[in-house]
Amino acid sequence: MTRDHNNHVPGDRSEMRTLPLPFEAIKLIEDQLRSGSSCRSTRISVLRQIDSWGVSVRKPNYEEIYNRMKKMNEKLPERNYCVFTGDLRVNNIESNLFAFGFQLPAQVRVMRIATSFCLDATHGISARSGEVMYSLVTQHNVTGKGFPVAYMVTNDQTVRSISQWLMHLHERSYFCPLNITIDCSIPKVNAITSAFPHVAIHYCEFHILCAWQTNLDNKVRLDVSFTSAQLEAYKQELKNKQKYILIELNKEVFLTRILDFKRDIPNQLHFLRYFEARWTGSKVLLKRWGRPYVDDLHRRYLTNNYIESWHNQLKTIYFGCARIRRLDCLVFVLTNDVEYFYKQEVDHIHLNNKKMGPVENELARNEFAASKIDDDILSSMIISPLNVISTSMDDSDGEDANHLAMQRPAVLAEEEEVVIVDKEDGREDAVGAQNDVDTSITDLITHTTLLHHQRLNLKHMQTISDIDVSEINDMTRCVKELLDIIDNIRNRNRNSFRNMNTQRQ
Repeated sequence: MTRDHNNHVPGDRSEMRTLPLPFEAIKLIEDQLRSGSSCRSTRISVLRQIDSWGVSVRKPNYEEIYNRMKKMNEKLPERNYCVFTGDLRVNNIESNLFAFGFQLPAQVRVMRIATSFCLDATHGISARSGEVMYSLVTQHNVTGKGFPVAYMVTNDQTVRSISQWLMHLHERSYFCPLNITIDCSIPKVNAITSAFPHVAIHYCEFHILCAWQTNLDNKVRLDVSFTSAQLEAYKQELKNKQKYILIELNKEVFLTRILDFKRDIPNQLHFLRYFEARWTGSKVLLKRWGRPYVDDLHRRYLTNNYIESWHNQLKTIYFGCARIRRLDCLVFVLTNDVEYFYKQEVDHIHLNNKKMGPVENELARNEFAASKIDDDILSSMIISPLNVISTSMDDSDGEDANHLAMQRPAVLAEEEEVVIVDKEDGREDAVGAQNDVDTSITDLITHTTLLHHQRLNLKHMQTISDIDVSEINDMTRCVKELLDIIDNIRNRNRNSFRNMNTQRQ
């Protein structure tokens, strides 16, 4: 028995072109795109696989694959991405300017606990030369490598778009930086200052040195009695002095080197005016590039190496040294390939399947140093909460010995994503509440680890003569309150902590 095909010819090309794409073909396209294939290579691969099916189905064209990728990008808010759209209208009149930014949930979590960042833009991200991508990069707390925490694509490189983006990150993602490193860009300075008036802005030392040497070559001159070789030697001597200024850590020596450098070039008025107006004219200018004014926690960000390396990897590895002609292709690469790579980096650290991260490195060094100490003197090295050297393992100065629990190594873990659930489902509420507790405790562990790294700064405070004692007392009170809260929780859950201690033994 055969089916009656009135007015239809099975397999006819004129009819197949009107058929919708089969579900299997759509899923195949999405899988290929997520694996990192371009639209063109995806189309070729899918067409060959459809041919192997041996059935009459409509084959996808390039536009359908491109539209599928565009649709996947438009679902970013549904995937808990933090999306930014700038308002760049001029006098309430629409313009051709745009600003679009987004953050992955994992990026938001890393941004909230970081205090230092690098900010820069990269060009050549599309077929239009005016479009650039701004990135915020920080050091990942687990891998110790540079980690991009936010992106913005725009064709407006003025203060307005950058300032709106930074304010959006502050309001939506709790972006509260203490230090930001940039190149020597005045628009970036104005944008950061308008969004965060109290943030310390530091110029990248590589860009500083390039600016100094370029202007020195163009502005320093000697009279005709000197040869070209003598002029080059004179310029090289000045460049060496500039390098010593740039790397000086002591504030007094730093200021002395600047004065000596100015005295050495009294006749180079052109360069001297530039140097004073742009770099040494005020304390505000000095703080933007002088090492003595850089916070110790920001020492890793003296240059823009983190963000320069990220932009280089983006173009050479993820783009394959080819210019991306469509911005949605850029978004797709960032939300699929880049996100997957950094997630795998963190997983390797947690599974000890790669070289150790910064925290594990320090713990391993401390463990090795402790293994070299004789057992006979270990008990005398334990310091009680009241800063009294103990002679017994049980000495607690009348306080609960639970404070010693704070001295165990704190292992940073990637925060679990909180599941948004229906209020009527009690079980899901419990899961969500537990995830909230896990996330909060992870944040607390991170901050106590950062406090542990501040011990050298606290030790150095003993040498400062004009320090305010009330500030020290405030810090002591806050730490004591934290320890008291931990003690209360331990005392309310003695059985749980007793089991934990038994398992450790």
